[in-house]
Amino acid sequence: MPATLSTMSSLFKETYEAGVKNQLNSSRPMLKYFESLDTKDWTGLEHVVKVRVNRNRGVYFAAERGARPSAGQQRVESMRIPMRYLYGQIEITKQLMEASRSNESSVARGLRFEMDGLVDDLRIQSQFALWQFGVGIRCLCQGDPGTDTRFEVDAPGGIAGATNGARFLNEGDFIVWVNANGVLQAGGTREITGIATDGTYVDVSAAINTNTSDNDYIIKAYGSDASIAINNTDYNHPPMGLLGLVDDGTYNNNYFGLNRTSFPIMRSTVISAVGAISGDVIMRGIHSARSIGKGKISMLWCEDSVLRAYITLTNDLRRYQGSDLLSPDAGTTAASQDADESASGLKFGKIPIHTDLDAPYGMMFGLDTRPFARYVMNPGSWVDDDGNTLFRSATLVDDFTADYRLWEQFVNFQPNTSFRLEGISANVVAIHRV
Repeated sequence: MPATLSTMSSLFKETYEAGVKNQLNSSRPMLKYFESLDTKDWTGLEHVVKVRVNRNRGVYFAAERGARPSAGQQRVESMRIPMRYLYGQIEITKQLMEASRSNESSVARGLRFEMDGLVDDLRIQSQFALWQFGVGIRCLCQGDPGTDTRFEVDAPGGIAGATNGARFLNEGDFIVWVNANGVLQAGGTREITGIATDGTYVDVSAAINTNTSDNDYIIKAYGSDASIAINNTDYNHPPMGLLGLVDDGTYNNNYFGLNRTSFPIMRSTVISAVGAISGDVIMRGIHSARSIGKGKISMLWCEDSVLRAYITLTNDLRRYQGSDLLSPDAGTTAASQDADESASGLKFGKIPIHTDLDAPYGMMFGLDTRPFARYVMNPGSWVDDDGNTLFRSATLVDDFTADYRLWEQFVNFQPNTSFRLEGISANVVAIHRV
């Protein structure tokens, strides 16, 4: 019998590539853009911003010797901006730290690997919040799940639509059910153990409580807890996202203390049920923002499927000449891979179009970024209040924990300068960010 690699495998060493090859998509284009905008330091409990919301109406045209107008006044109200707090934690044993502290004994140093990974994961959650409206809704429960361990979901991010309901959930997440009145359903948390490939249903670790029902909010929670309080969930704790910053009251009617019904000047232009995207509807959004708030749209943002729908507007106009006739290219500039991960390469006129994996399906945002700002109380740091980053476990001999915190809030001081298109017809590909 000849000697082969198989028969003599015990003679050979395994060779390991240095480092760990990351398989996860950590792109967060919109968050990166917001972090590049005007950043304001935060002190105190909340920030109060005075805004002018109406004119002096004591003005009229009069006849000779006509009556003087009744006195009026300017209307000034207060935006009351709260801070929001995001946390993450790692736990690691002393044994793992010691065993992986050198390059010779490990492909990655355990402590640094865990710490760097947590910061990345935490920023993904901040990115999720930036596209939402401050409530923390991951999706809605579709139908009455009864007491099953599997339930159907829709409306990813709390936005109506059946496609890829589990878009913002992942295995290992702990979740709770909250009804439309903000009441936490009894029964404690459940851990997600599986998610359908197309995002239509979710499996959980134990039977669902009987009081859950159709259209309950699915909210992420801190961990396993049979009697969890709503304050230990994401509900109403994320910072304000674009669906509230650019809104007419559909998702956020109480905008930092100002009711958009009472103060319509705080509304953004929202054009719903768009259907097929067109140059006309985009121009309507641009012109409305300009007419109401003197808006100047500097960029358009959407999810990839909306960009593909936009590309079809130019298909009939494509022409080839010269050498291109021999090898016609069916692509567009959108097919190029730019250093700016959000840049599509396409424009509407001179307005660049950007894309983001987490942007809502069927929507396009036209942003005047001049009134946008990011408030920061803590830009992101490991807790070291007593000079130590690692804290020894209170019960386990060689277990250590470290906590990371990020305190921020996003604000649009003049929502009427931006616009949002909804209900754009597009072929959505159900992609799940892990």
